[in-house]
Amino acid sequence: MIRIGMADDHVLIRQSLANMINGMGDCEVIWQASHGLEVQELMARQEPDVLLLDIRMPKMNGFETCAWVSRHHKQVKVLALSMMDEEDAVIRMLRAGARGYLLKDADPLDLAAAIKTVHEKGFFFNDVVSGKLLHQILQENIDAENDPGHQLTPREEEFLKLTCSELTYKEIADIMHLSPRTLDGYRDTLFDKLGVKTRVGLAMYAVKRGLYVP
Repeated sequence: MIRIGMADDHVLIRQSLANMINGMGDCEVIWQASHGLEVQELMARQEPDVLLLDIRMPKMNGFETCAWVSRHHKQVKVLALSMMDEEDAVIRMLRAGARGYLLKDADPLDLAAAIKTVHEKGFFFNDVVSGKLLHQILQENIDAENDPGHQLTPREEEFLKLTCSELTYKEIADIMHLSPRTLDGYRDTLFDKLGVKTRVGLAMYAVKRGLYVP
């Protein structure tokens, strides 16, 4: 059985898809989430083989969720399932680590084929995602494996996100419940890790790596 996780804030659509997937015979929906924060909680309890992921979700959208899954649960294959057919959205999801992209108005047979293909081969090609484009994005993801950002701790990621705001370092320290001296240590460590020298450099890195989405 292929274990499926689902993340979509539209309950009726999500439940209908879950019922259809469970009826395929060789797939089982093991959990459903309404947004990325729930994905994080459920993923800690049980990893699916394939995660069907919508983009437009509250609290933590599909781009952020996909990037998080790619960093923390690399063996889980993400299949984007969205109404957004803009090229920018497709490219952004693939760069975040999605293995394929399917529109919600696709035929049920196409969804079944996409799930099985992603599970067995690791990626899915269709008219939305040309083979050439996906190869390019996957190569970018492979090249990024040596990026020092993959070695960041959760607290360092939190600090990086906050550097993108207008908060002062003292205000960031208060939010993270750290002393200013400890926060200075986080900052200096990240300067060394990421090879940057200023707060602007930290913020630019956070945006580039999908840790912060404006």
